[in-house]
Amino acid sequence: MATIGHTEVLPGMRPEDLPPRVRAAVLLAMGRPTEEIGPAVGVSGRTVRRWRERPEVRADIRRVRLRLLDGAVAAVRAGGGE
Repeated sequence: MATIGHTEVLPGMRPEDLPPRVRAAVLLAMGRPTEEIGPAVGVSGRTVRRWRERPEVRADIRRVRLRLLDGAVAAVRAGGGE
């Protein structure tokens, strides 16, 4: 289980179960452009850009990136590093 913002993210949760700002933080962490993220979460790209500047959203993005990196490292280890 992970927490992004004030939202607990549980295994098996669908992206649409998450609030738009949390979904945007995940997509920003994955490097997606704001113009693409806005419509995907139901807001404008401008709103996503404003969210991205908020300290709590920036912290969420960092947490998501670390979890993605942890997952990638675990996958490499499980595969024997090949």
